This record gives sequence, C-alpha cells and structure tokens, in this order.
Amino acid sequence: MKTAGRFAENAGLNNVMGSFISSYAGRDKNVDFSDWLAGRLQEEMPDMPSETSERLSEDIINAVAEYDKTLDELNEAVEAGQSKEEWLTDRAIEACADMSYDDAGGRLQQVYSDLNAANAGLMRELEDVPGEEEIVHEAEIVEWNEYSLKDKAQNIGRQAVMSGLSAAVSAVRKNMESGEITDTGDMIGQALQEGIETAAGEVKAVVAGAIKTAAEKGLTDMLPAGTPVETVCDIAGVAVESAGALFDAARGKSTMVEALEKAGRASVAAACRFCAGALKVKLTCIPVVGPLVAEFAGGLLNHMKSPKFSENVYTVVRDTARATWEGIKQTGRNIWNRLKNSVTERLFN
Repeated sequence: MKTAGRFAENAGLNNVMGSFISSYAGRDKNVDFSDWLAGRLQEEMPDMPSETSERLSEDIINAVAEYDKTLDELNEAVEAGQSKEEWLTDRAIEACADMSYDDAGGRLQQVYSDLNAANAGLMRELEDVPGEEEIVHEAEIVEWNEYSLKDKAQNIGRQAVMSGLSAAVSAVRKNMESGEITDTGDMIGQALQEGIETAAGEVKAVVAGAIKTAAEKGLTDMLPAGTPVETVCDIAGVAVESAGALFDAARGKSTMVEALEKAGRASVAAACRFCAGALKVKLTCIPVVGPLVAEFAGGLLNHMKSPKFSENVYTVVRDTARATWEGIKQTGRNIWNRLKNSVTERLFN
C-alpha cells in the first residue's frame, strides 16, 4: 500500500475508534452496556435496523467472552509449565482430529502463510529494519501426517508470538513518536484505564465495535466487510490486552519483558481461534492481524495518556523482534532445505 493510502486508512480507523471510545467514556452508566453498544453501532451505521444492531451487540459481547475464555485456558497452561506454542499445537490437533491429513494440512498451511505475510509486512515498516521483501517460505505441498501437522501448528504458534511482538513494537514506536494529548483526553484516558483494569471485556467490545464498523464502512482494506464477529473480537482482544500490558510497563508496574510475554499470549490465543475457524471452514483467510493490533493498541495507549517510552526501550524491543523474526526465517529455510534434499534423494536414488 502506498504511504498516502495507508495514512488515509489509518486516519479513518483512528477516527472510528476515537468516536467509539469517546462515547464509551461519556456514556450513561445507568444504561446497560449491551444496550449502549447496540445504540452506538446503529448510530455509526444508521441503515442497520435496531434488531440487527441489538443482535450484533450481543454477538460481540459473547465473542469477547469466548476469546477471554481461550486466553484464560492458555494462561493456565503456561503457568503450569507448557509453552505457548505447545498449547496451540495441542488445540489445533484436537480441532482437526476428524479431518484427513491432507485437508487439515492445507488449511493449517494457509493460516501459517497468512500470518507470515502479515508479519513480514509489519516488520518491513519498523524503523531501521531492512526493507527486505523476503517472506519465510515453507513448502505448501508435503506428505501430510501427524508429525507434519504438529510441526505446522507449532510454527503457527511461533508466527502468532511474532505477531504479538511486532505489533507491540509498532505500538511502542507510535507511543514514543506521538505528540501531546489534549486536555479533552483526560476523561477518556481515565475511563479507558479504569475499563481495562476492571471491565476489560467492555473495552474489548468497544474496540470490536469500532473494528466492525470500519470494516463494514470500507474504511480499511485490511479487513473486508462481512468478517465474522468472532474474528473481529479476537483482534480487539489482542489489541486491548497488548495496550494494557504496555501501559503497565510504561508506568513501571511491570517490566517490558512481562508486557511482551502478555502480548504474545494474547496473540497466540487469537491464533488458536483463527486455526479453529479455518479448520471448521468459517475463515477463508486470516486477517492482517499484526498491523490492525498495532494501530488499535497504539491508539489506546495514546488515549490513555501513558508515559512516553524512551528511544532506548524502543531499540531493545525492536531488536528483540528482529532477532525473533530472524529465528523464524532460519527455521523456514532449514525446513525448505530438508524438503529439497528429500526430493533430490528420491529422484536420484
């Protein structure tokens, strides 16, 4: 996308999110949240019948709750000693238990490819990161079996962690480079901070409403109209979890390492749900998660008037992302070379 086009798109996304957040901050708290959200959706999309907006509001709230349930399960597994990647692998294999190896493998490959492409694009946009066009290539035609399915699912987990990390780096940069927040942001910032700490589900639903509105209005080519509500809420969940984690790090309530771990878990939980959707034929492609999360997480940080991150912090986080990305690319090269050698041996032996 050209710079001018991306700027206009980002402005449209930010305007919609700002509108939703401002309305949420100043809402009448005596009104049920579901009713408020339904009214806000209809206000943004006036052609939508009231019955439809009410149903959409309920669907968003329910989908956010499902995302949170998945994240809770991941957190419990990690605290018990399982890695994020292993947890996602187990969930993906369970989801495709009734499928043929070839069918499941093809769909997992598509999830991997979509996450990979989005990560590559976001990494190219990071400051001082070489503008290489290389994407992590892995063979799309393999002899699928249980081992290769597990290997692919684990690589999806690595891409999911990378998605959370690269989005966090981008959000940190946006925070560091942003100008001063106007005084009118005080009420908004306080409402967001309190919401994330005491009613994170509501904030995720607010962000999901903004994302859904932007998609239906055609304000972003990163997410088409008609994108499933579950997918929208997964993206919103990652954005809010990441913003909250980075906000705590900026205030000194946690370390940056802890914040990046939390962002990674949030992204893996979403990727688990993306895999389930793809395996159940609900998703034909995985959205460009990283750039969307970066945009919304960065916007939330600015609205919350968090202390600015320093250049040193940004450099360390960016270098962490670069090292992680290089590791993923090297893994892809190794797999590709092994497959080429295997094919060569079959042809000439």
